[in-house]
Amino acid sequence: MHFSIRPLDPTSDLELTQYGALDVALDEAAHGGSEVFTLAQRRVLLTDTPYYRTQRWVAVAEPVEGGEVLAGIASVYLPQQENLDTISVGASVHPAFRGQGIATALVEEALIPAIRESGRALVECYGAIPADGDPDDPSVPTNRLAARLGISRRNVAVCRILPLPLETSLLDQLQAQVDEKIGDYRLELWDGGIPEEHLTAYGLLMRQLELDEPDEEVEHEAPEYTPERIRTMVQRLQDAGTRAIIAVAVAPDGSFVGNCEVHLQQEEGTTIAWQENTLVMPDHRGHRLGLALKVATHRLLTEQAPHVRSIATWNSHVNPWMIAINEALGYRIAYREIALQGRPQH
Repeated sequence: MHFSIRPLDPTSDLELTQYGALDVALDEAAHGGSEVFTLAQRRVLLTDTPYYRTQRWVAVAEPVEGGEVLAGIASVYLPQQENLDTISVGASVHPAFRGQGIATALVEEALIPAIRESGRALVECYGAIPADGDPDDPSVPTNRLAARLGISRRNVAVCRILPLPLETSLLDQLQAQVDEKIGDYRLELWDGGIPEEHLTAYGLLMRQLELDEPDEEVEHEAPEYTPERIRTMVQRLQDAGTRAIIAVAVAPDGSFVGNCEVHLQQEEGTTIAWQENTLVMPDHRGHRLGLALKVATHRLLTEQAPHVRSIATWNSHVNPWMIAINEALGYRIAYREIALQGRPQH
């Protein structure tokens, strides 16, 4: 089978449709569920913002019977406000076309030249391994590609999947645990955006999340989440057809001290949602606020999106607190994810 590497053409409806089919195949293989986007919504996701630029390439296979199919995708992500020395890269291959050198070609023909052209020194990449796989096994495909890029492991996270819908009785039991500890704290639920008057306070939560994230040796500069940046994020989600279910924890003095976001694509046929983040500010831990936030968002998701069959989340293996909450909800390990970084001499 012959294949070639070329830049993705987001102006082509046919190519964007094929790109969507590849995305669905990758998600179904990894997570057991997928999302549906219109072509206009996919174009939104491929558009740069003031905070990052992206480039994408596709591996185009030509099967024996003729025609073309997108067999793989490579991408680079260039932050524009912070982490200005970092370039994030990735490559994925359709499950039906793996083992034929496509990932290697994407790395050598697209990613390595892009890294050189960027002038950025710190290269990072994320790759999946089986739940019981050895993250240091050099024969693992992720590690083989990392070796070509000249980067190495900095962290190991775990992807967990929760089947939906959740039983109301389980949520009620977990809520009873919350009620024993929550005291005078309370929750607010926002469905459809972040109120304008709360943008600054919410930005502090978002920044704290990145400051606190337990990610071992990963080098990362936490962004400043200004109101303008949050507006851009919210508008992009809405333009892409994504619904954000947000819960915030409110302290007795009225300040915001925690948050939780679940993102759900609203097009018919979507079967999976994504747990984006959960945070409790350091001075307010110990009141079961993390569990409270998760129960609230998962209850709303179960009630209002019965067509969604699962939700996925990621946790570093050095985050036992959130892992315990997720396991109480019924999340189970799907695979592990290696974070790789380094300063190669390309």
